[in-house]
Amino acid sequence: MIGIIEKVIVDSLLELGGDELRQDVFFVAKIPNDRIYRIDRHYDDGETMRLIEAVLQVTGLETSELFDLLSEAFLEFVEGVFPEFLRMSRTSEDLVRKQAKIHALIAAGSRKPGDSQKSADKFRIEDHGPHHITVHYQSQLQLCGFYEALVRAAAKHFGDEVVFASHECAHEGANACRMTMKWTSVAGTPTFFTSPQTHDHELKSTHG
Repeated sequence: MIGIIEKVIVDSLLELGGDELRQDVFFVAKIPNDRIYRIDRHYDDGETMRLIEAVLQVTGLETSELFDLLSEAFLEFVEGVFPEFLRMSRTSEDLVRKQAKIHALIAAGSRKPGDSQKSADKFRIEDHGPHHITVHYQSQLQLCGFYEALVRAAAKHFGDEVVFASHECAHEGANACRMTMKWTSVAGTPTFFTSPQTHDHELKSTHG
């Protein structure tokens, strides 16, 4: 996984409980205490999951609480380091529709060949018309809960309202996570949905 989420986790730990908390989490996760996560590298999915599970164990947070915390921190990090990705989007819907490309562009800075395409292949958008999409997400990490939290945090950031109409989950035996979402309000303006006719297409990176 791209090192951004790991860095956001570490920064959040330092803010919550200082370096002592970070060290406790690293110890439980069996991560070297001197590990410094870089955003231009990919890290083993197993290490990422150990890190998340250790945070839950040490802090006592519920998974949803942790994902809400990390989603807000993630957006703040992106706004500070990659502000153009937020500026190029007018709404949270616009951002979500571009998310796969953005994810791949960030991965393009990774030092490992092929990382950009791997990132792009994790996401596919099924377009049901304005304000209505299904995101297909497939990853060994199965962090669909974090993805939902990110969408909600983005909606809050842009002043939108989004609802999740359905959610098929790999945790429950599906071959991939499918999250159908509708924007009921964009910047305070109610929306109206088009017909349910779908147009299936893939978001692919121009890099990789």
